Amino acid sequence: MENFRGYNEKCVQLYRTINEYHAAGFSKLGIARLLRISYPTVNKNINGDFETLCRKTRRSCMDVYQDYIVKSLMAGTSRSDIYKNLVTIGFKRSHVCAYNYMNKLIAHHGIEVSVYKTYSADAIKRQKLIKNCDYITRTELFKFLWMNLELPSEYRDHIFAKYPQLYELYVCIKEFRQIFDTGRSALLHLFIEKYKQSGINALATFAKGLDKDIEAVENAVSCNLSNGFVEGTVNKLKTTKRSMYGRCSRELLAAKMMYSPNSS
Repeated sequence: MENFRGYNEKCVQLYRTINEYHAAGFSKLGIARLLRISYPTVNKNINGDFETLCRKTRRSCMDVYQDYIVKSLMAGTSRSDIYKNLVTIGFKRSHVCAYNYMNKLIAHHGIEVSVYKTYSADAIKRQKLIKNCDYITRTELFKFLWMNLELPSEYRDHIFAKYPQLYELYVCIKEFRQIFDTGRSALLHLFIEKYKQSGINALATFAKGLDKDIEAVENAVSCNLSNGFVEGTVNKLKTTKRSMYGRCSRELLAAKMMYSPNSS
C-alpha cells in the first residue's frame, strides 16, 4: 500500500532549490556555500533521480490500517472510537501516534470530522445542518455574561425567554458588581437575602457563603484597601520553598526569603 504522503517535503524542497540555482548558472561549489551544505549533496541532487532522492523509504506502522481509518472517518466515526477499534484488532502503539496519523489523513483528504459523542447517521446529518444555522456559541454566551460582550437585542431576548435561569444569572452578576461599584453595604445585605431564596442552587450557596463571612465581605465592599499584595508575596515565598524542598539547607532557604540589611 502506498503511503498517503509519498515524498519527504524537506528533500523535495532541497532538490528543487539546488536545481533552480544550478539552472540559473550557479556552480556546484557556489550552491554548496550558499546553502551551507556539502559539495557531494549538491552533486547528488543535480545528477541523481528525483524518485530515489525524495520518496519516503520509512513507512508508518499505521499504513496497514489506512483504508479502514479513511472509511471510518468519512463515515463520521470519532477518532477515539477508531483508536479503540484499532486496539481490538492488534494495534499496540499509543493514542498520540494514532491521533497524529489520523490528523494527517484528515488534512490530506479534507475529511469533515465529527466533534460530538453521538455518531449515528441522524446525528451526523444534524451536525451538518447546524453549520448553516444562525447560532451563538457557548464562549460568546459566557463573554456576554461576564465580559459585557454586545449581543443583538433579538438574540438576547430569545435567550432570556427560552432560558430564564440565564436571565437570573445575568441580573445577579450585574447586581453584585454594582455593590462594589457603589461601595454600599446595604445593597450587599439585600443581595444576600434575595439570592438565598434563588432556585439556582449555585447562587443560593454563594449567597449563604457571603452571609457566613459577612464581616470580611462588608470590609471588602466599603474599603479600598486590599491584602492582595501580601497574598501575592506569600505565594512567591511558598513557591520558592516548595521548589527547593528536600534539596537545600534551611540556611539557604532563610537567605533566599529573609531580608538582611547588613549583608553585602
